[in-house]
Amino acid sequence: MAEEKKRRAVATQTAAGIPKFVRGNLAATLKAKEEGKKVAKAFIHDGQDEIMRAMDIVPAWGESFSGVCAAKRDAEKYLQKAESDNFSRSLCTYATCHIGFEMIREELGGVMPEGAPWGGMGRPDMILGNGQLLCDPRFKWPQALQHYLRDVPVFVTNMYYPPWDPNIDHHEQEGFYVKYCTEELHETVRFCERVTGKKMDWDRLAAIVELSDKTWDLFVDTYDLRKTIPTPMDTGDAMNTMVPITFNIGTQEAYDFYVELNKELKQKIAQGTGVANPEKYRIIWAAGLPSWFALSDFQYFNSKGAVFPVEVTYRDHEKIERLDLPKTDDPLEHIAWRWVRYWTHWYDAARKLPGSTPKVARIIEYIGDYKCDGVVFHSAFSCRSWHAGIIHQAEVLRKVYGDIPILIMEGDIVDISSYNEADTHNRIDAFIETLDAYKNRRKG
Repeated sequence: MAEEKKRRAVATQTAAGIPKFVRGNLAATLKAKEEGKKVAKAFIHDGQDEIMRAMDIVPAWGESFSGVCAAKRDAEKYLQKAESDNFSRSLCTYATCHIGFEMIREELGGVMPEGAPWGGMGRPDMILGNGQLLCDPRFKWPQALQHYLRDVPVFVTNMYYPPWDPNIDHHEQEGFYVKYCTEELHETVRFCERVTGKKMDWDRLAAIVELSDKTWDLFVDTYDLRKTIPTPMDTGDAMNTMVPITFNIGTQEAYDFYVELNKELKQKIAQGTGVANPEKYRIIWAAGLPSWFALSDFQYFNSKGAVFPVEVTYRDHEKIERLDLPKTDDPLEHIAWRWVRYWTHWYDAARKLPGSTPKVARIIEYIGDYKCDGVVFHSAFSCRSWHAGIIHQAEVLRKVYGDIPILIMEGDIVDISSYNEADTHNRIDAFIETLDAYKNRRKG
């Protein structure tokens, strides 16, 4: 029996409803199999969400399932299964956990492995991959999975955006990348039409994309409320409240969730209720996926009077009006512009800070807007694509922004074998002492 960590308390009642959301997403894949609907193994932040919703394809989020296994400290058996077929522990543990799960199910003749967290996830009828510019497992994970799911068709697309170069005007390049992304999305539609035997309902897709835009705006407005001192919600909750916009974008349920969260945060602000009492230190979670098996570490920070009013992780959205998207009647082209402009949005800010980069310019903007006293990064060893540049980001931040306490934590997203709670808390204690000295020095 896996060790299951005591459930972490959350600061907001709205966040407490997230497990029901995640269970619902998993259950939807199982129900879809009963009803004869198609299930797609899918990846977040790839522009394909609204296509699936418009075609009644139920997404099966492998990253989410692996995160659930980690949070319940029940991932080891799947990691070991993948390892038995020579998948190294140094590979993405989101991928190896999910692959190990599918390996066991295939060996059981398609029967759900006993004790699969929250009932498990439905067997996919297709696999939709997307490499982005960020994540190499998104190319290889679908291929590796198909080795065990031989009858499941795979389609891997790419959503590129102009690479950062301070000497090149990205505005001249954006149109080429949007054209490429748009065609990739159209090809995704054609693939889904072949697998499902259904034609895309373009009016329905346009309505879903419009709802997604509304959700993006409401999400940003709601998270901006956390600028308040004391902050009514910190990153400990945000690692939960990202679920609707990350896994349920384009649904009314996602929009309604942020309506409720917005309402609750405003109530907390009116009452002066903060995450920490008293709130002594404000920290930005500057990069890195969290250790899903150790989210209670956020509460340890809170117990020291430290809060995270802002994070970069899973905050992959910006107000639509700030992105200045060109008008188009093609909902897929709109998705492409939204994707490209989200990333290039920070390029102009970086040019105003010589020596900076878009990621660091964003951190500096958040430090100012959210009045942060320190910076925490988390480096997950099995996720080299997202985490390899963290040390460089920290060094650029020191050079461009100047003196500010920085802590780089080390661990993993799913594999608990590298985690030691006592050592982690000792490092947090030392960082809090540094924060305290920093604040006193600034006062002096």
